[in-house]
Amino acid sequence: TPPKVFLTPASAPCISEAAMAARLNLLSVALLAVCAVCLLNTAFVSAPAQPRGAAATVAALAAAGAPFAAFANDELLEYNMAGEFTTFMTGGYFAVTLGYTAISFVSYLLLTKLKII
Repeated sequence: TPPKVFLTPASAPCISEAAMAARLNLLSVALLAVCAVCLLNTAFVSAPAQPRGAAATVAALAAAGAPFAAFANDELLEYNMAGEFTTFMTGGYFAVTLGYTAISFVSYLLLTKLKII
């Protein structure tokens, strides 16, 4: 009869630290790939189904008649950031620049009198 071989802790094959690190790195990359696929699956949406038959005809007629139904007053809203110069914007510009210039001048004057700079 052939001799029986028992694996003891001393004779058991051991995995080196480099091989263990490679396996852990491979596992983390695989987990990251699975997460990326799951997130990309929710990022893209398929195109909506096109209506057919009577529903398509009703939708086309509603879309064609929409310009005639849209008679709204086109009013100008007072909005400061619309691109034109306003007195508020001009006054604010001069107030801010003069204010910061005064702060800078006083700070420089104090720092030079105290001989910090």
